[in-house]
Amino acid sequence: MDISTLIPVERIIEIKHPVKDENLGIRVNIISLNDEKMKQIRRKFINKRIELEKKGKSFRADDIESNEIDLLVACITGWDWYGEDVTFNGSKPDFNEANVRNVLNTFGWFKDQISEAVGDEKAFFQS
Repeated sequence: MDISTLIPVERIIEIKHPVKDENLGIRVNIISLNDEKMKQIRRKFINKRIELEKKGKSFRADDIESNEIDLLVACITGWDWYGEDVTFNGSKPDFNEANVRNVLNTFGWFKDQISEAVGDEKAFFQS
């Protein structure tokens, strides 16, 4: 087997109702944390941590939470709010960084589903 062909691919997940576990009508495109596009983002966090440590400081809880949101925003490459009745504040939000960040910060259950899917590294590889 040529391992150079083992490259993570983008995948699409369905967002589920947090209680009923039914599809809400929102599809989210995500990439792996190990995707080539994520290297720069990961390095930014590492560099930030190194700089803090040089100053004798350490990461605070809000730094960690902020980094998690930044990583998840970067992993989301698109979304489709296709459900007939599914909206956010009365409308179907366009895909852009501000809207993604707003939804992730507003709904912990939405963020958790993205985080879980991104953490499932095997799912990014086609068999």
